[in-house]
Amino acid sequence: MLNEFRRRNLDISKETHPSKPYYLHVEECSKFVNKVMREIYGYPEWLIAFALLLSEWHDVGKLLPEWSLNQKKRPRHAIEGAEWLLKENICAPYSELLAYFVITHHSPLYILNDVRKAIEVAERVKPRHFNSYSKCKFLTKIFTGLLKKMEKIARIDLADTIGIFKLADIMSARNLPIDNILMQYSWPEDIEDKLISGISRRAYEKRGDFDGFKFEKQMSIASSVERHLLVAAPTGWGKTILALIRMARLKPVKVFYILPTITAIRDFYDTFTKILDETYIGEYFYFADVELLKEYDTEEETPIDIYRYFIPKITLTTIDQLLLTIFQVGRYHVRRFNFKNSLLILDEFHLLTPEMVAGLRFFLKNFSEHYNLSCLFMSATPSPVYRDLLKDALPRLKIMILSNEYKCLRRHKIEFYDKRVEDMIVNKQDLLQKERTLILVNTVSKAQKIYKDLKEDLGSSRNIVLIHGDLAYKDRMEKEGQVNEADILISTQVAEVSLDVSFNLLITELSPIPSLVQRFGRVNRYGNVPCKTNIFICKPDRPEPYGKLLINLADENLPILLEDLERKGEEAYLNEDFWQYEQIYWEYVKKMEERISEKIDVMLNFFSFLASEKEILKMLGREETWIAIPKIYLDDALNLYKRLNDAKYEERRKIYAQIKRYLVSASRSDIKSKRVEWNEKLKLPVIVNYDKDIGIIRVD
Repeated sequence: MLNEFRRRNLDISKETHPSKPYYLHVEECSKFVNKVMREIYGYPEWLIAFALLLSEWHDVGKLLPEWSLNQKKRPRHAIEGAEWLLKENICAPYSELLAYFVITHHSPLYILNDVRKAIEVAERVKPRHFNSYSKCKFLTKIFTGLLKKMEKIARIDLADTIGIFKLADIMSARNLPIDNILMQYSWPEDIEDKLISGISRRAYEKRGDFDGFKFEKQMSIASSVERHLLVAAPTGWGKTILALIRMARLKPVKVFYILPTITAIRDFYDTFTKILDETYIGEYFYFADVELLKEYDTEEETPIDIYRYFIPKITLTTIDQLLLTIFQVGRYHVRRFNFKNSLLILDEFHLLTPEMVAGLRFFLKNFSEHYNLSCLFMSATPSPVYRDLLKDALPRLKIMILSNEYKCLRRHKIEFYDKRVEDMIVNKQDLLQKERTLILVNTVSKAQKIYKDLKEDLGSSRNIVLIHGDLAYKDRMEKEGQVNEADILISTQVAEVSLDVSFNLLITELSPIPSLVQRFGRVNRYGNVPCKTNIFICKPDRPEPYGKLLINLADENLPILLEDLERKGEEAYLNEDFWQYEQIYWEYVKKMEERISEKIDVMLNFFSFLASEKEILKMLGREETWIAIPKIYLDDALNLYKRLNDAKYEERRKIYAQIKRYLVSASRSDIKSKRVEWNEKLKLPVIVNYDKDIGIIRVD
């Protein structure tokens, strides 16, 4: 094709990217495409040929005389290039498909109506090479018919092929070393030896010993010949180690470790990088770029470009990012191909919303075989309903409940205290003065009140830390850095699954039984049978945020749980009666799955799904939240915002990431409060009642 361009008087040595001629950009794209598609994933030859053609064709519009790298206002080169391709009648296979992808290679895979709108906008731009884009307009009339002639799997592969090409385009345009990226698609030869020595070293650092018997058990489970495993094991048993060994044994192309909270992701990242070379590990969530800016100078390229596209060998991320990719929301098709031949690990899967389970089931039923996925689901409190729903989606799922490991554990001596947490704290001041204590309550307002009261009562005699979800990102990260040294930690549900820290004493409000079990797991994680009470459960003031049904069920079942713990040890946590309320989810999950399937079918399993944030939150079962900025950080954010006007693309992204450090999630009631202002420049609500020590103020 490049020779064909020359014959038609196009200069392929023209600079189309900073300090890079077109032919070199094409060579770099082609190298990546060929290596990934042919050698790593073994795609069909027609798709490889198609992707290589697209590598040569995608920026041909930049070779037309009206386009120049130095122009401030340039013609829409993607549409110009597609029109040139169709009008020149070059004998290229799949020319209509090529033209569509040339048009959309800087955008989501738009439905045809959106493509027509883009063409109409492009026709108002001057200068341009063509007076009208008649061929592109005609393409929008026939393209859906072309897609419908293809099988569903071919359309999925085609969208993923575009993702591979587009990743190559991005890497080359930003001068990221292609060989460094390709390195993430293979494993070091000595990976298993490194993992085993790292696990042993880490065990001695944390607990002073290495449990060889437990390690043999972990090795045995991880070495299972089954592709899909579901493992229920007690908190502190070593599910992380199990996951690491499973990675080493399977050696998948990629590993996706799905964790329930940002705190958990950060904690796992710290753990993993003490065992494995950080070169192969990345984390991606909304605030990931904020984290990276701590380590890399803002004037330099940051590896967020690699992390955000799921490039690292092991990606630590959230279920939201997994599902957004599955649903092909926006431009997420750029990274979905990375799921091929991968290992998917879902930790604490019982915390998924029913909507998330529906999305996961859709993915597993429609993609697991084609993508050759392996799955590992882990939980200390496995929901039997979710377990059965996953088994239904993956009939070959092997379920392993480690009953003996639960049975032999008696780490907790529990009392129910039929009064409020505040009363318990007053009565147990002597314990708070000498025991490392976790105080876990159901609402932020209660956590803030207890924090203020204890700071006043105990002064500087104890190191008291407060952590919850209503803190600005920078403040929450500072708080998390203080957790290991805290004498008393006061928290909400964020501490249930996010902390690999062991406390001597827990004072908690009553919550649903699975939630309580997670809370118990923060106490005496690696200890022996306690000689005195180390967990006190107190009566909540109100049922929020769980609701009366779940709190009443917990109240009814708590005596049964405590009696079972005395008789059976932690095997009591496996009592399926505690999960009966989830039976209502079964039909709901299936209905949600049908809706998702219908939506994807309408998009022909090809086009990108474009939706509002509200619609996405609903699909994920998330509560409606707003991003806001505390007033105390407004000036800092505005000073950064001023720099955007003169900033280039890369610098703009880094400035946005710096601004995100100051942002906080706010509820509907926060936004509607009289103590909220609006900043027109940032287009954000401003939280007036904010304190960096306690977050959005919910107590006077």
